[in-house]
Amino acid sequence: MQPVLGAPRVVVVERGDTLLDIAERDGLGFRQVVNLNPEVDIWVPPAGTRVSLPTEYILPNAPREGLLINLPEMRLYDFSVDPLRPIVLAIAIGDAEDPSPVGEFRVGGKRMNPHWNVPESIRAENPALPAVVPPGPENPLGDRWLTIGSSSYGIHGTNNVWSIGRIATHGCIRLYNDDMRALFDRTNLGTRIRLVYQPVKLGTRDGELYLEAHRDEYDLAPDAPQATLVELIVLDALGVVDGSSIDHDLVRRVIQEARGAPVRIGRLKPAE
Repeated sequence: MQPVLGAPRVVVVERGDTLLDIAERDGLGFRQVVNLNPEVDIWVPPAGTRVSLPTEYILPNAPREGLLINLPEMRLYDFSVDPLRPIVLAIAIGDAEDPSPVGEFRVGGKRMNPHWNVPESIRAENPALPAVVPPGPENPLGDRWLTIGSSSYGIHGTNNVWSIGRIATHGCIRLYNDDMRALFDRTNLGTRIRLVYQPVKLGTRDGELYLEAHRDEYDLAPDAPQATLVELIVLDALGVVDGSSIDHDLVRRVIQEARGAPVRIGRLKPAE
């Protein structure tokens, strides 16, 4: 199983803040902040309210190399600097009609100040769009672009910071501009890109077992609660976890609520 990294953080709402402001200020995804604080008013949170931030996470179950994107949690993990402590970035992903791809790719191209060649499908939705949008404040690609393999999809910046942490693209991966510029500078052509779909993750820290659940944005994991319980039964049979310590009702509740933060659900079996 993967490790639990990061640590919980809490901020206090200042007068005039929205959860959108808090997410942008801390470089986090909007929906991830909202999901973790369902009792807090999104647009008019009272000054002095304590807001939990999604700064603790379980690594996805995938090799720790290159760029790893887990679509349901809307995070990009960059292992290029330190495979043990990845740089974690908030992203926006494609919607259900134009989902972001799942698979293994490599960085196929790098562009600064890219032109946006508007796809015909998007122009059909909005005929007022030109065939090509030049670099500048009206360009939704921002000022940096990494091509995902040989596809038309890319990892890029944005002209709409409020979209980060949402389903907001036609399949591309969108980042805050400062994050994208730094990622662009440290990412080489040929770097591996993995896009995975793991709404539920199991992890460990200090002998304890944790579960982290996110919304099944593309409805690809309808059996996640039962599948997770089966996985835990198997891990118990293999002598990895202490099955008697696991609260099955808590497992179901964590997956149903999908708040996006690791929750302790049991413990590992001690080494003999």
